Amino acid sequence: MPTPTPVELVPRIGEPVREIETPAIVADLDIMEANMARYDRIAAEHDVNLRSHIKTHKIPDIAHRQVALSTGNGILCQSLGEVEVMAQNGIEDIYLSYMVVQPTKLDRLLWLSEKLPAFATTVDCRGNVDPLQAAAAERGVTVDVVLELDIGMGRVGATLDEIAEFGEYVAKQDNLNVTGLMCFEGHVKKGLETRDELEAACLEAMDEVADGVERLEEAGIPIDDVKVGSTGTSRFSAKHDIVTEINPGMYAFNDANVMALPIGVGSEDCALRILTSVISTPAPDRVIVDGGSKTISMDTSTAPAAVGRDDLEYTNYSEEHGWIDAEPGHGLSVGDRLTFIAPHVCTTINQHDTLIGVRDGVVEEVWSVQARGKVR
Repeated sequence: MPTPTPVELVPRIGEPVREIETPAIVADLDIMEANMARYDRIAAEHDVNLRSHIKTHKIPDIAHRQVALSTGNGILCQSLGEVEVMAQNGIEDIYLSYMVVQPTKLDRLLWLSEKLPAFATTVDCRGNVDPLQAAAAERGVTVDVVLELDIGMGRVGATLDEIAEFGEYVAKQDNLNVTGLMCFEGHVKKGLETRDELEAACLEAMDEVADGVERLEEAGIPIDDVKVGSTGTSRFSAKHDIVTEINPGMYAFNDANVMALPIGVGSEDCALRILTSVISTPAPDRVIVDGGSKTISMDTSTAPAAVGRDDLEYTNYSEEHGWIDAEPGHGLSVGDRLTFIAPHVCTTINQHDTLIGVRDGVVEEVWSVQARGKVR
């Protein structure tokens, strides 16, 4: 972790939110807890497991809270480094939804597979199956693997036409144990304007997943676990009979991108807030805040949304500056505070050492983002 500065060393429990130095990211605990409970109810209603994707927050304490509340039994990680942090902090059931191929990383993966009570990783082609099998055979262990199916995302995963043959190949490996199928249907959200359209698209995608499962089982490969979903799709995909587990990540916090989806999420459902201060008012129609691209991740085309100020528009940024367009007479002065909702919560949290949990205007939790930057 980077060397903490004095402000990060000072105990801040009980401090009023208005006194937190900016820029900073805070999580409204009431909203966060309500969001987690909402998705747990969705999972329970449709009799599926909820395995939360912790790449959003990278904080072991929040992961433990999700596991304790959840109808599922574990978490999802996107890198070995994240798995290691979570395992070191007592999480015992972890699925790595990523392919590992480098020899040194395979050593780390095998160590985790031996130490964790429940661990599985992902494969989607012979190119990542072969090195995993070789490493597991050399070590004399068996690794649980999940097959990834691509139904249109166009990123990774075997296609429907490839999945049966690929599954047969994996099943023949002496040191790999196929435990299920995974699919990410995030692509279906694009261009849809209504909730009904999104639900129909999710269920149509799940029909394709069911086709993949059928092809695998006809090839003699039983698939008892089907993992799918994102925050924007899992509430609908969970309704399909083929699904056994949903894997949302952003749901605990939400962001401006989630608000843009036709699923009824508003600013009142966004737990993560970015606290900024006005540092300059250089023109009647322009305000500058201390939240630029090093504070707010700008990896999407969606702009940060000002909380409670529809008259303000975040229009531009540099590393430490945020440009806010405002109507003359906006009433803001240097030193005033503005709060924003992040365009993308996952990459925004990853830019900070600390996430502050607040309730009723007071600091209640101070979390180190322990898996920040753990991309290897």
